[in-house]
Amino acid sequence: MRKQLLASALALAGAFAFAHADAAQLVLLNGDAGTGLGLDDPTPATPVGLNPGTTVGQQRQIVYRFAMDLWGSVLKSDVPIKVGASFQRLNCTATGATLGSAGANWVDRDYPNAPIKGIWYNAALADSLAGVDLDPVPDDPADIVSRFNGDLGKPDCLVGTTWYYGLDGKTPPGGINFLNVVMHEIGHGLGFQGFLDKSTGQFLDFDGEGPRSDAYTQNAYDNALGIGFNSPTSTPAQRAETMRTAGRLVWSGTRVKNEAALVLDNRQYFTVTAPAGIAGRYLYGTASFGPPVSPANFTGQVVQGLDESNASGLSTTDACTPLTNAAAVAGKLVLVDRGTCGFVIKAANVQAAGGIGMVVADNVAGSPPPDLGGSDPNITIPAIRITLADGNTFKANLPVNVTFQVDPVLLQGADDTGRVRLYAPSVVAPGSTFSHYDTALAPNALMEPFDTPTVQAQYNVDLTPALYRDMGWKVNNGDARIGKCNTTVDVLEPGGFIVGANVQAWNNLCKSSAKNPGRYVQCMVDLQHRLRDAKLIHPLQGAAILVCTATNLKP
Repeated sequence: MRKQLLASALALAGAFAFAHADAAQLVLLNGDAGTGLGLDDPTPATPVGLNPGTTVGQQRQIVYRFAMDLWGSVLKSDVPIKVGASFQRLNCTATGATLGSAGANWVDRDYPNAPIKGIWYNAALADSLAGVDLDPVPDDPADIVSRFNGDLGKPDCLVGTTWYYGLDGKTPPGGINFLNVVMHEIGHGLGFQGFLDKSTGQFLDFDGEGPRSDAYTQNAYDNALGIGFNSPTSTPAQRAETMRTAGRLVWSGTRVKNEAALVLDNRQYFTVTAPAGIAGRYLYGTASFGPPVSPANFTGQVVQGLDESNASGLSTTDACTPLTNAAAVAGKLVLVDRGTCGFVIKAANVQAAGGIGMVVADNVAGSPPPDLGGSDPNITIPAIRITLADGNTFKANLPVNVTFQVDPVLLQGADDTGRVRLYAPSVVAPGSTFSHYDTALAPNALMEPFDTPTVQAQYNVDLTPALYRDMGWKVNNGDARIGKCNTTVDVLEPGGFIVGANVQAWNNLCKSSAKNPGRYVQCMVDLQHRLRDAKLIHPLQGAAILVCTATNLKP
């Protein structure tokens, strides 16, 4: 039995063929075809970050197909996975924006080879397990529907930012890495998505035969009550409470738990040591800019930062202009308020005044505090974000002595038993709650709800393949191949490294973009140099890539 989730009407575009017989084939359905917009945008563009496209639309399609090749190399399926994509305006303000949205277009249950009867599976996974296309609807063929923000960077849509279409992970200041976002959104459509009401906790009734769980939700777990969301004793009210309680919602699947220590850092605690009346541990969000926080760079005294007077002649505390109390903040951790300007501007002003770190107090209630977004390679001080309530506590007790403490056993972003946390903010975010890893994970993960420049999805998709395996996906654990030739580079390694998938994706791109065999060979030579320089492969593997490239030229 099947049920449609999202409607779409998309035009079929070409897809690359994979050399590896077990690899899934992802096919792009270009929803912008013939419109002159989005993926069809003819605006001239200079090749950037290894992307050879010469128009905006070409560069977008190259990134999208590269992402599909990466996921296709990682996953096994004999049934093509049809992925619809288009650009349009998504939710926007001058200071924030939805970068993309995606999900399954169909769900299926009780099909041949379904691992668990009576629950829903996203169409891509269901097709792979059944071995046939369970939803052959000519007028609506997509298994996954994805949309991306076409207004990014406009005055009313995260002004000052732009999409970065490079494939090298070297996102410039103000850039949003399109490859990371595409990998993230396709990741939702492949199964990183639970089908239940985020506010009520009620399972969804897609076919009029009663509420049912799904393959993702089967692995959700309440570590306060010690029961899974699929337990007969689990109630909608309990699930709803769990989904808005930080640290209580975790993933119970064994593969994610077993690989967590390969991916996550040891847990750190942001700790107040004085004054005694407020001593203890506090929740915090990290920053996408500057160095990671540690005991070495975030131990000291927190003082208030003051900047230039506002229109009323009053000093402000948002650090949006140069600080006026540089003597007081020099060598200290500086407390500033959220609002008015971007986080990197605040950090730059704190840094210029001699502050050694920044603590941003939120200006709206909510817990846990989100991460600080933005990018600026010139920021060299660490920064964190605390809640509105904790910010008020700090202000009432300044100066405050703080440090970070490292646990030798427990993991950052996992509970005390090693189960990895899912995103559960105190205020439900319909598009983010539940169907993401928590922002507490360190390092940041691909499937967290906010864009993080530190993610390098062209090489590493961290715990996402492990989560897919917990749901029933089969993955490719073998070596990357060019044609029938074995490069000896693992397609997928434990912990989510996908260097072999990168080799296969680049082979496809080099073949499709090269105008002659010599340019194809040079493209692959450059690839193995990049991988060797990054220490992602060893010299013998680089040699094997070149041997396979030469072999692939033979008729």
